[in-house]
Amino acid sequence: MIEAKVAPHATYQSAERVLALLKSFDDTRTELAVAEIARTLGVHKSTASRLAAALERAGFLARAGPRYRLGVEVIRLGSVALRSFDLVATMQPAMEKLSHRTGETVNLAVPDGSDVLNVAEMPSTYILSCSGGWIGRRTRPHAVANGKVLLAYGALPPPAELERYTAQTITTPGALGAELAAVRRDGYAKAVAAPVFDPAGTCVAALSISGPEFRMLPATLDALGRLCASA
Repeated sequence: MIEAKVAPHATYQSAERVLALLKSFDDTRTELAVAEIARTLGVHKSTASRLAAALERAGFLARAGPRYRLGVEVIRLGSVALRSFDLVATMQPAMEKLSHRTGETVNLAVPDGSDVLNVAEMPSTYILSCSGGWIGRRTRPHAVANGKVLLAYGALPPPAELERYTAQTITTPGALGAELAAVRRDGYAKAVAAPVFDPAGTCVAALSISGPEFRMLPATLDALGRLCASA
């Protein structure tokens, strides 16, 4: 019996394509057509179709009409990863304490490449809140409080570009540098987030409190920042 041999580089290339495809999904691209997958991976549509079909059979993708979305196997693995993430378990009491004292949404975020990745959330006790859907979401660090904390304490590299997302987004290096200096001076970022340090004193995460503007008033942000930093 003659066994078929697969070149090692072909195996690696297939694995890289699978990972690139799964990572191409985000908040703005929750579903992809075969043509979009082909463009993303730089392959022919027939190759993209076979790859998507294989991932569908394995549960990593699911059909949404003629398009594909992430499947339940991704959710299962994400849940396993979160349960095995010691930082989440360690920070759970502090998150519960902040949630109980403020009633607002509490999030835990970590550096992920050049982005901020939200890995845990404690929902608000209010009906009108910012709770829901933050776990697994990536954001740009200069545009959010927890990202500014991670930048200020060296957990993330300085962003190459400062894209504008809202009227309040900082878009100049000078303004960002001044705000990061204020974070280091105060020990927290307004709007509101504080650093989480490991035993060696390295910033490994950021803890944040978020809520609607009518409750997160400017006069309350310093008190909330100090509370977040003391958690």
